[in-house]
Formats: sequence, C-alpha cells, structure tokens
Amino acid sequence: MPPLSAGRKAKIAARTALNILRGKPVTVSFEITYNCNADCEHCDLGHYIEEPRLEPHVFADWIPKLKPAVAQLSGGEPTLRKDLPEIARAMRARDKTMILVVTTNAQNINEERYLALKEAGVDHFSMSLDYPDERHNTFRHLNGNFEHMADLVPRLAKYNNQDIIMACVVQSDNFRDLPQIAERAREWGVACNFSTYNSLRTGREFYLISKPEDQVELEAIVDKLLTMQKEGYPILTSEWTLREMIKFFKEGKNSDCKAGKRFAIVNPWGKLTPCGMVREQFDSQAEMIEKFTKDNKCEKCFTAIRANCEKTPARLLKDALRAVRAR
Repeated sequence: MPPLSAGRKAKIAARTALNILRGKPVTVSFEITYNCNADCEHCDLGHYIEEPRLEPHVFADWIPKLKPAVAQLSGGEPTLRKDLPEIARAMRARDKTMILVVTTNAQNINEERYLALKEAGVDHFSMSLDYPDERHNTFRHLNGNFEHMADLVPRLAKYNNQDIIMACVVQSDNFRDLPQIAERAREWGVACNFSTYNSLRTGREFYLISKPEDQVELEAIVDKLLTMQKEGYPILTSEWTLREMIKFFKEGKNSDCKAGKRFAIVNPWGKLTPCGMVREQFDSQAEMIEKFTKDNKCEKCFTAIRANCEKTPARLLKDALRAVRAR
C-alpha cells in the first residue's frame, strides 16, 4: 500500500473537522485484547486476562457508528490475536477513508505478517521504543525486543511505504535519551513520535518528571528535538505537543479532558470506554457522554491520543501538514 494520496488526506481532514463539529471522536482505539506478551513498567496489563474472543465484525460494526478519522488496533498486544488481519480487513471494508494504525511492541511482527496486514488495509504501524538500546528490553520485560526491532524495522522501511513510527513514552528515566531515539529512528529509516507518561495506570509517580531541575533539562531536550526537526529528522511530534508536555509535567495536570467525545476506546468485550485509563463500559457514545464525559473532571494525563484529538481544528490541520512534510 503506497503512502496516503492527496485526495484521501483531504477526506481525512474534512472528516476530522466534521467530527469535531458533530461531537464524534476523531480517533477510536480498538483494544481488541487486554492480554500482552510484555509486562511494561508503565502499564497495568501484562498478565493473563480472561476475555471473549469476539468476531472481527463486532469491532468493524463500530466503524459506521463512530466514523473516526483514525482507528487504532491496539491492546494489550493486538498481534496476540492471530486473526488480526481479518479484523483489519473487516474494518477497512466498512471505511476506505480512515487511517488504520496497528499499535504494537513488534515482537510478533515479521515481514510476512507485516505484508499480510498491509494487504488487509493497515496504513501505519506504531512500534513502541522507550530507550535507544537494550534498556528497552528490561523496561518492557520482553527479551530481545530491541534487537528484534533493530533487525526488522530497517528491512520493513525498505518497502518505502513510509508507514512505521517508533513511539516513545517520555518519563523521568528516559527523557535525556529522546535525541538518541530520534537518531535511531533516522538510522532505521522511519519516523518517531513522543507522548507523555502518566501514573494513572500504575501509580508509579517516580516516572513523572517532577523535579524542577529535571524540568529545566527537559526544556533543553525539547529545544534540541525542535532543532533536529528543522534539520530534517523525522520527528512527528509537533512543537505545541512538546511544549504542552513540559507544561503537564510542571503543573501535574491537564484540564478539560474530552475523553468519550474527541476520542474513545472499544474494548475486548465490544463495549465503549472513554479512554485507556478508565474502563467503565457503555453501549453507545450518547450513554458514555451522559454518564461519564459530561461530569468528567480527570486532569491527570496528557496521552498522545489526547494531545492529537484535543487540538483546535486549525492546529490539527497545521500539525498534520507539518507531519506529512516530515515524512
């Protein structure tokens, strides 16, 4: 599958603006399983969870109801479902326009599976990379994961689909490594994106960048990333998001959460939940907005999905155009 055409990008932009006006989610993450082959330090999953194995059409049925501009297949670890290509194909059959992303630790991805998912309609792969070296394996409790990606990702990049993004969660023990992660992404021939850690899943507040001296250093790191971005490094995260990341760590909060409205989750039971941090279940978006979003006062995260979906339409367009040029 080639990179997105200009016509399709225009349709995605139009849908994004229309969804914001209608109160529909810009992004929906389909957490098709809560099970995972890793046990990451910043996540509360990573152990066996008894859950149903829903048919692909159950997830696909949400697409025409919500009409997201972006749909993510995530988890847990979505590649634990051997029918992942069938799920992707069923979702793509319902919507030719939306961007379809697989969010994965890549341990179960090889060239054959990558090509099968591309054939099924997947546009992008977001692959987790929290350190530019073997520390990544220790943090994720996933033996050989860094070495596997170091071998696999450059080979996939040679297909020239411009479809792989190394996704890094920024926290207290890795923020100094962010320029090296950008270097690693360029070396592998792919892009990178940065998102903000929060402690809602695990309560591990020591991963928050809360020391004033570290926050000053983070500002310098962000300045360096923005310089690298201008020099042509494939860093997709916008300046606005990076600056808001600093603000979140300084203030310890980000108000006016739009979970359930600008973004939402479909869980392994085929129910709607507002976000990855809250697992209340609802049968419709209207019910979710009435029973959760309307009175939601949570301000303890600034996840990537929030950072992207809560921008104004003008900023969304501006950042999308810059990201496209970066690819």
